[in-house]
Amino acid sequence: MNYKKKSLFIYGTIIICFLFSLLGTTLAQLNIPYSSRAFLEYQIVPVYSKISGDVDKIFVKDKEIVKINQPLFSLNKELYNASYLSVLGSYNQTIESIKTLKNDIKKNKNIVSSNKNIYDRNINELKKYKSLYKKRYISEIDLDNLTNKVTESEKTYKESLGKLQDLLVKYNKNENSMSSFLIALGALEKAKLNLKYTTILAPINGEVVMNNFYKNTSIKSNSTIFYIKNNDVLKVNATFKEKGVSKNINGRKSLILFDGIPNKIFKGYVEKIDPILSQGYSSSSSLVKIENDNRWVRDSGEVRVSIIIQDSKNIKELSSGSKASVILLSPNDNSIYNFFAKIWIHIIKGFNYVY
Repeated sequence: MNYKKKSLFIYGTIIICFLFSLLGTTLAQLNIPYSSRAFLEYQIVPVYSKISGDVDKIFVKDKEIVKINQPLFSLNKELYNASYLSVLGSYNQTIESIKTLKNDIKKNKNIVSSNKNIYDRNINELKKYKSLYKKRYISEIDLDNLTNKVTESEKTYKESLGKLQDLLVKYNKNENSMSSFLIALGALEKAKLNLKYTTILAPINGEVVMNNFYKNTSIKSNSTIFYIKNNDVLKVNATFKEKGVSKNINGRKSLILFDGIPNKIFKGYVEKIDPILSQGYSSSSSLVKIENDNRWVRDSGEVRVSIIIQDSKNIKELSSGSKASVILLSPNDNSIYNFFAKIWIHIIKGFNYVY
């Protein structure tokens, strides 16, 4: 009977310990979630040239700290300078042609006005001649001569008027909106930009990361040449179980342990939860794919959390993508949960030396 009581006591103790362990694990996941799937992420911006060419000068070195808009390198300007001068000549030629067109219109308006006066005068004289001819004061030959004169003046007037109208079609009172001017101006602006783009500037403040980049290197437009990394803002992206991370998580404190620096625990705070995951996006160009899962209990959902590191000066030597472990402290700053969180991260810290 004593053996039976002892067995029941042992089994009961095991069941109670299991239940307490399950309860403790659940509470820990809900209040101080832990993730070993985290990695370091720098703010990295690619440096590229908007034009093609050969590298003429390099102003910085690898690992040099630069400021935004600081010159990094330049391309050979000879070709782009020649192109600019050629386009500038075409632009000036267009301006001169517009001025010439304007002067021609002015001259032709005077000519049309003069021809119109001559034509009107001849018409009036023809009326007088017709009246005189009826009274037999002039001959038929005189009338015919004046009639021919009216016809010639009318022809001259209409020809000058047609030429004026052709010129007016080409001209616009708003000279800046004329197609020839806009084409020339656009070509000039493009040539200016290309000449400006021969000097490549730093897109952000940060550290230069370049490999095998030398003078006379031929580069193509819009192709990445090297990178600038911002050492002032460092993030850790961690994957957590969805049930352990609430929506209002921004600003929540955390403890971070890097594999590359196993002897120090860093502090941080949650910046945001990534709002879009690949599992929640269906492309319009692909068919819907349903994942098969034979588990009777499915895996919990996961989310990506971005964490800002507070003391980032001591981890600048780590590479982007360095692995880390992260535990979030209690959202209500509960001292008991935070105590267990610190114990757990220190246990992981000890394992990092061994494993």
